[in-house]
Amino acid sequence: MVSKPYESLSKAEKYAIRYSLIIIAETVSALALHIARRALGAVPQTPTHALRLLRDSGFLSPRECDELERLVKLRNLLAHRYWAVDDRRVYESVKGDFESLLNFLQRLEMLYGI
Repeated sequence: MVSKPYESLSKAEKYAIRYSLIIIAETVSALALHIARRALGAVPQTPTHALRLLRDSGFLSPRECDELERLVKLRNLLAHRYWAVDDRRVYESVKGDFESLLNFLQRLEMLYGI
């Protein structure tokens, strides 16, 4: 959908982008919580806390942690304050690369074979 110009996106496509980001953020949150609990033996209080524990352990770089935290916070905005969302900003964010997310997933794949 982000290969199309923003102006040509339908309302349904804009909502589909939002939904996709929610799913991605939920997955990142679940993975971070799981790894912090299983691999580090930690008891994170929130997904962002889990990401910070992964950063402190060296599993994530500070930049990766910051970017993934922003993704989790965006999920909260999309889910709980959806009326305040600027779809153009979301669209522009998605058009950027997901390098930190890809690095996180590749690291998981190498370590855990997932």
